[in-house]
Parts: sequence; structure tokens; C-alpha cells
Amino acid sequence: AINPNHPLAQMPLPPSMKNCIQLAACEANELLPMIPDLPADLFTSCLTTPIKIALRWFCMQKSVRLVPGVTLDLVEKIPGRLNDRRTPLGELNWIFTAITDTIAWNVLPRDLFQKLFRQDLLVASLFRNFLLAERIMRSYNCTPVSSPRLPLTYMHAMWQAWDLAVDICLSQLPTIIEEGTAFRHSPFFAEQLTAFQVWLTMGVENRNPPEQLPIVLQVLLSQVHRLRALDLLGRFLDLGPWAVSLALS
Repeated sequence: AINPNHPLAQMPLPPSMKNCIQLAACEANELLPMIPDLPADLFTSCLTTPIKIALRWFCMQKSVRLVPGVTLDLVEKIPGRLNDRRTPLGELNWIFTAITDTIAWNVLPRDLFQKLFRQDLLVASLFRNFLLAERIMRSYNCTPVSSPRLPLTYMHAMWQAWDLAVDICLSQLPTIIEEGTAFRHSPFFAEQLTAFQVWLTMGVENRNPPEQLPIVLQVLLSQVHRLRALDLLGRFLDLGPWAVSLALS
């Protein structure tokens, strides 16, 4: 046994890393991207201004050439406020939150999801934005890393729904800004409720949980879709205690 008076015995224990959170832009052997039309610190920009970076990155993809008249300068003029869901910018922010939350809920272990996405609003926001950073940085041959380590999410099918929502919004920008036409809201939430409804009608035995469940809970905040969402959620909860447990998670 070590003498309690020995200097080694009196040294403080090293701090526990159990609750330490770390986010990094790339692995040790990788080079950070240098893209003229994107911020120099692309990773931090993904974490702090995700919608702005997501739109700029989307406009730089080859697929956007199918949408005439949309430029990087035009994207900077997208109207609205992030906290106003009735505006183009606010609606995109709401959709982004719902999609990244859904990806995390479907991919992460339940205990890790609760820790990172449900216990602290700032931590949840950072990790939602980290999912975007993983998608964007990987397109430039960088692999963002985190502690706790997350499963891969950059190829999740819900990103296609995000791309469609962005495409629908950006395709309206030229006429909204130049001609003052009214903004047409995205069908994203209505389509996700329909997908959830289809899941309910197909039977639930030996099937995975519906991936749209977090979106249904988000839609409860919307006056437009609230009644339909409540009806579908009630039908889901009637399936049994396991459904109630999933909704609470």
C-alpha cells in the first residue's frame, strides 16, 4: 500500500473526461479546405451560422444549375428572420432543426441522443450543426471528429428532404426579391406527416420505429398542421407503452 504521506498519494486525481465535449474540423492527417466562396474557417461557420453556410454550399453544387437565376449574391438576400417561421429564412431554419433532430434520433443510441440533444439547448444546437458540418466538410475530403464519437450521418436519407426544401425555397428567390411575389411555404411538414400516416396504416409488427416521429412532435408547434399532428400522434400512442416510451425519448 502507498504511504498516505507520500507525495504521489497527495497528488490530485486527473479530471474525468466523461462529460467533456470536443468538436474538431478534421483528422490529424487532413488539410482544411480553402474555398474562395466559403469562409476561411468553414467548420466554425457551420457550427455558428448553419443556414447561411448550408445555402451557400448548396448553391455551389452542380445540381443547382437546374434552377436559373439563383446566385450566391441572391442567397445573401433571402428575406426573413431565423426565429420567424412565417418567413423563408425562418421556415428553412425550422426545417433544418427538424431534419437534424430526426437524423440524430434515428442514428444515435438513445442514451447518447438524450445527453447531446435533450439536456442542454446550446449543446443540442452545436451537435445539430455538427451534423451539417460533417456533410459539408466531407465533400472537401475532411472528416470532422467529435467526443463523444457519433455514428456517420452525412449519407442519411433525410438530407435529401433538406435539399428539396432548400431547392423549393431558392427557386422562388428571383421572383420574391425582384417582383415582390408572395412566398409559397414548403410542403415538407405536410409530406412528413403523410409518411408517418402511411407508416401507421401499414401495421407495426416487426418494424422499425417511424423515423418521422421527431418531426411530428415538432409540428405540434405549427397552427397549420397541429390538429393533424395531434390526431396522428394519438393513433401512434394507442399502439402501446412502447410507443409512449418512444415519444417521450
